[in-house]
Amino acid sequence: MTKRHLKLTAATLAITAALSLAACGGEPDHPEETYDYQIDMNDYNNAITKQDEVYLLLANKKTVLGSDYAPKSLSKVPTELTLYGKEIQLESNVALAAEALVRELHACGYTDIVVTSGYRSYEYQQGLFNTYLGQEMAAHPDWSRKQCEEEVLTYSAFPGTSEHQTGLCMDLISVDHVSLDETFAKNPAYAWLVENAHHFGFILRYPSDKTDITGYSYEPWHYRFVGVKAATAIHEEGLTLEEYLD
Repeated sequence: MTKRHLKLTAATLAITAALSLAACGGEPDHPEETYDYQIDMNDYNNAITKQDEVYLLLANKKTVLGSDYAPKSLSKVPTELTLYGKEIQLESNVALAAEALVRELHACGYTDIVVTSGYRSYEYQQGLFNTYLGQEMAAHPDWSRKQCEEEVLTYSAFPGTSEHQTGLCMDLISVDHVSLDETFAKNPAYAWLVENAHHFGFILRYPSDKTDITGYSYEPWHYRFVGVKAATAIHEEGLTLEEYLD
């Protein structure tokens, strides 16, 4: 074998390794290389690249949607991608993007991950908040109602301030652990999501080191759609949606 042949073989192996690592979100030799989608994206490309301002809608403790806000259109997430096959709706474009993300997770071997919640109406959020409030009051009989409300607000939104009311976010969960808690961060799929969700237009909405900005506790399961362009900028710069909009 000639020296020239050896050099060509080494170069070929290096390229092959880089392409292999790039698949399913591995680290390629060149950061500018694009993500190597494992699923057919023809049905989803238009959805994940949407840049309409509605996808940057902010809903938090300081920005109130109001009781009458609802997405213009809603679509169901395929039931084979939801927990126990329950009916979950998202804004129509986001439903497609969410489908693409979960199908990609499954294609990459994370087959236990499904969607457990999406759009919630103002009324639904009001009922949920009241349920949590009742639980906190029962658990802390010596606390005032205000103290209990403040505790609930660390992990649940007051009606009108929930991002779920926008229809632009979803909660993911493992069928092997059906509680929404921080143990989701120990699931191998979480590391993949942190590195690759932006390729589908989603961001981790409530990071562990940004609670003072978002106002909410760390939620490794909560992903918000903003479109690939904004999501990529947020991912690369380590921002929250609040910081990006500022």
